[in-house]
Parts: sequence; structure tokens; C-alpha cells
Amino acid sequence: MKLKIYHLFLLMLCVFTVISCKKDIGNYDYVAINELQEINGLPAEVAAVYGKAIKVVPEVKFTLDPNFDESKYTFEWTYIGPNGLGGQKLFTLAKTKNLDLVMQVVAGTYQAFYAITDKGTGVKYSNKFTLKVVNEINEGWIMMNEANGKARVDMLSLNANNGFDLVIDLLATTGSALKLEGKPVMTYTYSTGLLIGPDAISYGLYFGTDQGTTKVDPNSFKWTKTMGLTYEMFGDVPQGFYADVIQQRSGNASYMIGKNNAYYYERTQNIYYSAPINYINAEQKAFDVAPFIAGNHTSSTGVTIFYDKTNRRFVRHSGTAATSTTLPDPTGTQKLFSFSTGMDLVYMRWVSFNGGEVFAVLKDPANGKRYLARFNPANNAQSYYAEITATDFTNAEFYAVSPEFGYIFYVVGSKLYQYDMVYKTTKLMVDFGSKKVSYLNFYEFKTTSKYKDGNKLMVGFYDATKSDGTEGSLNIYTVPSLNGELVLDKSYTGFGRIKSLTYRER
Repeated sequence: MKLKIYHLFLLMLCVFTVISCKKDIGNYDYVAINELQEINGLPAEVAAVYGKAIKVVPEVKFTLDPNFDESKYTFEWTYIGPNGLGGQKLFTLAKTKNLDLVMQVVAGTYQAFYAITDKGTGVKYSNKFTLKVVNEINEGWIMMNEANGKARVDMLSLNANNGFDLVIDLLATTGSALKLEGKPVMTYTYSTGLLIGPDAISYGLYFGTDQGTTKVDPNSFKWTKTMGLTYEMFGDVPQGFYADVIQQRSGNASYMIGKNNAYYYERTQNIYYSAPINYINAEQKAFDVAPFIAGNHTSSTGVTIFYDKTNRRFVRHSGTAATSTTLPDPTGTQKLFSFSTGMDLVYMRWVSFNGGEVFAVLKDPANGKRYLARFNPANNAQSYYAEITATDFTNAEFYAVSPEFGYIFYVVGSKLYQYDMVYKTTKLMVDFGSKKVSYLNFYEFKTTSKYKDGNKLMVGFYDATKSDGTEGSLNIYTVPSLNGELVLDKSYTGFGRIKSLTYRER
């Protein structure tokens, strides 16, 4: 029975097919539709500048619409970009015939499309082109400044001629939603490796005041309330917390100090800023830590030195440990001083001098004398300890150590001095006269293979007779050997009073 039914089905199918084919022969009716004929004024590559207006006006021609009635069509400008999760997706730029807007796409080269849909037929025509966005504010010195008594971010932006253009109020200039409140504290950049959270920013550009620490998109400088330390600190950010200092250790690892506590972060191992590491397990006690991080920011295996303000001693953190440890004193003639100094820490910095050493300026609370202690954090080997006999050193406000020669630079009022610890001699290097110094540092670049000016002395100073946010200046000096005179390499002016600066690398 099943076989007969099957044969009958085949017979009917064959008859239907023959009849259908015979019926269709010579009976096609062609109806012309409105087709896209050409588009002029849309180049193969559209160039745009981030934060600047762009206007593209295509001339569109359709076969059945010689006068082009715009109301008969819909339009869409789109591009393919990163989705923040390691993949890509299609983003919409505009839904108008012309592309006329302020470019807010992050600098880069994108595959883009201009699509026109005929409302009458529903047929969509898509034209591919390349969208190339450049950012004039792309690389350079970013400065956390004081301007009119408030925090403001200014920038010396690298231009096409390898010079620097001044950008006053970077956040306002780029249309960032971030409004800084409070006094300026710090700015810092490094590769965080953070790929989760609403911002998914893997390169951190941090801004900090005494009202809080946050970060912005390092390309567009956009900001939302979800940014900041929310996705780098475990749990809620403590009320009133802000970072005094953030410093990379290596790769995606870093330290942060705030409110007398030190924290460690390591993205690849999912270690977030959580419980403070200023705690000694052997003593079952925490301590207040000084706002200095003495460690090699390019070493993944090295140790980092902190200073215990509570017990007046050096401590160390290594690896991914959740706590710190004390430093054992050398024995015999190898001991120049005790790591439990009993003194107050005035300044501390790790520099590459002599293979990598910690330089610490200590103050004896009994008599106010200053001492210099030097040691290798990798093996605790002490190399120097003596009273600093430099001119007027007890009144110093800012300090810096030459990574190349080990000279100590310090500022008293408007005068910049250099102290040679070997010969115990002091030399007045620059007298800024009526101007005052607000910043002193040897800047550490992250990509040392590309940026080779890490041994330059950076001096920020300002005209104290002005307070309009343009009184600040920055001088960059080369430090010669043999206690030679400083050589002025670059000088910039016209911004606020520098409190902290960082370089946006590329």
C-alpha cells in the first residue's frame, strides 16, 4: 500500500512540473525598480580628527528619482569597532543623509559603511569606506596642576613636528564629563590590563585630588561614574579615600598608597587592591606607611621597599604576598645603619644608580639633622650612610635623585641645589628669583626602549605674583657629570602650577 501511494505521488509531481513549465514559457513581465545609480562626494577614506567637527555630503543619484527626494529614503552611517570584551561589533554614527557631527570615535582606522534604504521597495544599498580617526591630543606630558586654587589638568601635546602644543584644561577641551573637585594630588599612567567592567580600560590614566581618585579613557578622555578604582579595589572604595601615589611594579602589577595604607594589584593573577599589605604577620600588627614607593617599576621579580611610620623602620614587599616583612640588619662591618632607624622619613626613591638602590633621606627627631641611607633592596646590602651637610638642607621642600650620578637635588625657596654625597659639597644650580618651585623629579618612562630621557631633571615653577592659571612653567635639564652646570634642554610656560605630571606614551 505504501508503495502505490509513493508512485502516485511521483506521477502527480511530474505532471505538475510539466504543466508549470509550459505555463511559464514567454509570460515574464519585468518591472523596473528604483536603483542606486551612483554616489559622489564619499571618498574611499574619510579622515577625521577626534573632538573636531566632520562633514561629509554625498551626492546621491537613483535611476527613477532624478531630483532625489530625500524623504523617500532612510540613511545610516556605521563602523566596526571593539566591543570592550575582546571582540568587535557594529556601531552607528548617524542616521542622516549627510555625516555632520563632532567626531567622538577613538583614534584608529575602521571599516565603515554608508547605507541607503528605499522606503518604497525596502531595498538597502550599502557602500563601504575606510574611516581614519586621528587624535591631535594623542601623546605628551599630562600635568595635574593647581589653577586659581583648584585642580586642573593641562597638557603639552606632541605634534607632527615633534614639538609640543599647550592644551589648557584638557578635560574641558575634550568634552570629558569629569569635573575635578578639591586640591590637586597626582596623575599617573600605566598598563593595568583591566578588561572587565563597564569601562574595560586596559591602560590607566589616573587623576587624583584630595576628594578622590579616578581615571578616564586614555584615548578620548571620556569619563563615567563607573570609572576610577571601582573595578580595581575589592569591595567598596573606603569613604573619603584617595591615592597619594600609584606606581607600576611591572607588567600589569602596581602599588597604591592612600590614607596611610599600601595596596598591591596584579591583574594577570586577579589580585585586586583589597586588604592593605602594610601588616607584619610575625607581629600580628599593622602600621602606617609613608607615601613613598621605592621599587623598580620594570622588574617583575624585584622587591619593593616601604617605610613604617609607626615604628620608624624600612619594610619590604615581594612577590604576590598579602603582607610585608621587616628587613634583617647586616652583620659586622657590612652594617652601616639599622633598618629600624628610629627616624622620620623625609624622602625615598629607588633609582638605577649603582645597579639599583634605594635612596632615603631621614630626619633625626631628636636634633632635626638629616641623614642619607642607601641600600640594595634585592639583598639588603648597605652602601652608604652619613649626615647630609648640604647648604640649608633642613629647609628643603622638594627632592630628586639623579639615576645616573646619584646627585641629590633639592629646593629651598626659589633656589635649586645639587649635593654630592661623595665629596659632601653643595652647588647652587639655578636661582629662579621671585618664582617658586612646585615640582621636582627625574621622570621614569615605562617604555625605556622608545623614550630615553629618563635621566632628565624636571623642574616645575611658577610666577607667584600671578594666579590666573597661566603662571606655571616647566624646565627640562640634562645633568652632566663632574658636577657640571645644568644644561637647559626644553622650557614651556603658560599653564597652571604643576603638582604632578605623567607622560602619555604611545
